[in-house]
Amino acid sequence: MSPAISVLIPVYNAEKYLEACLNSLSNQTFTDFEIICLDDGSQDSSAKVMQAVARREPRLRIVTQSNAGVAVTRNRLLAEARGAYAAFVDADDWVEPDYLQSLYKEARRTGADITKCFFKEFDVTAGVFQKACCASRFYQMPGSSAAEKFLCGYYDSVVWGKLWRLDFLRKHKLSFLPGQVAEDLAFVTQGFCLADKITLVQKELYIYRKGVNGAITSSPENMAVGILRNLIHLRQVLEERRIWCAQIADKWVFTVVWGVCRFRKFPVADRAKHAELLRAAWCAAERSSFQCAGGSRLRWRLLMGLVRLCGWKSVFFWTKLFR
Repeated sequence: MSPAISVLIPVYNAEKYLEACLNSLSNQTFTDFEIICLDDGSQDSSAKVMQAVARREPRLRIVTQSNAGVAVTRNRLLAEARGAYAAFVDADDWVEPDYLQSLYKEARRTGADITKCFFKEFDVTAGVFQKACCASRFYQMPGSSAAEKFLCGYYDSVVWGKLWRLDFLRKHKLSFLPGQVAEDLAFVTQGFCLADKITLVQKELYIYRKGVNGAITSSPENMAVGILRNLIHLRQVLEERRIWCAQIADKWVFTVVWGVCRFRKFPVADRAKHAELLRAAWCAAERSSFQCAGGSRLRWRLLMGLVRLCGWKSVFFWTKLFR
């Protein structure tokens, strides 16, 4: 018999925090779930940790593969899942005892495609919880408009802390883009745009460890590059899915302008390394600005015109004013 929930954990060199993560799942008040850990070619003792936990936790299934990256790992985890719902948990995070129970109850009550909750940040360096900000844009719930769905997905942009209806993901063939940092962004934003219903459990149930050594996303430069690459990919995918429209075009141009603006904080040498990506993103935004409507189109056309007039080197000055 298939479980109600498949908990999906990509594992790569996670020995330090993996046992705490798995223990938090073993201690759930909800019981009808499986745990699938996919070891992505770890070179530490992660495998031993998983095997030790598996001896006392019959719901844990271990899968292994040669190192392929987190996107490929998550895609395979989705293929392995047997539950009605999927919940991604990062191997260095943990969850509260009523995490699955609360999300599942709300998902069943509302019939939502995506059910999310509040989360807490634990600062590894300081050893303290960060002050929660439950009024932040991360927790905004989308209305019915395409623009609202797009922006809420963009501001959220993390796959964890949610219960995803698995047949919804498979119906729309949602997958992660391999080889990119911030691969959650395109996946989550597509999900928000496609979902008929998204609901929020107003409890802090997921704990995110901030500042874990070796996390590729800890580099602001890597994140900035990953976000721009995912936004370019996202535009293509939304067009292919025939979701793209004037409302989304406006918000997409806004996110790209903001993405380019982030690079102003980096040294000139680092900007030069990514000149091709920056120009590709900017050219895509310029083309998309023609698809915006009304005042938005005028605003973005003015920005693009000023950059053309003053030269490419002025892009960081003008984007800071227009973002």
